[in-house]
Amino acid sequence: MIRTGKLMGAAVLLAAGYVAGAMSQPAMLSAVSQEGGNNNDVGQDVLKAYHAVSKSVKELNSLLSAGGQSTAVASGVNYFGASVGGVNAEQDLEEGRGVDPETFAALYADLATPRIAEHLDYDELGRLRYKKNVVRIYSRERLKTLFSKRDQLDVRSETAN
Repeated sequence: MIRTGKLMGAAVLLAAGYVAGAMSQPAMLSAVSQEGGNNNDVGQDVLKAYHAVSKSVKELNSLLSAGGQSTAVASGVNYFGASVGGVNAEQDLEEGRGVDPETFAALYADLATPRIAEHLDYDELGRLRYKKNVVRIYSRERLKTLFSKRDQLDVRSETAN
């Protein structure tokens, strides 16, 4: 658990450092559409910071998964799930109680794992369903609880060194 706290703290510190650095540099603005915009305009500093954060979050996600604190139903890393100490997306789907924001987006983007994808379809209103139940995002109260948990993990990780 101490290592998880250290990794989470490192990821948060790296992200905070990136944001602070990005805010102190003059912004280069360009008009691009949301669809098909050119995302190759990031500098080397951004790429290095992204790589460091990505590596830390992947390691944290692996630790959470190995410890049974997190399960994924979509490809890739769930950054939101990792930031709150893990989410059990599979159980959330099975119980029809909503999923975290990143899982919700990934399912809509057709990034579900094959085992989950076979149970996904859309209803007549175009809503995504899992085993005939509409997939929803977590309730407002559950989201507030998770954001609070993330804040607590941040504080606890400071003392985990």
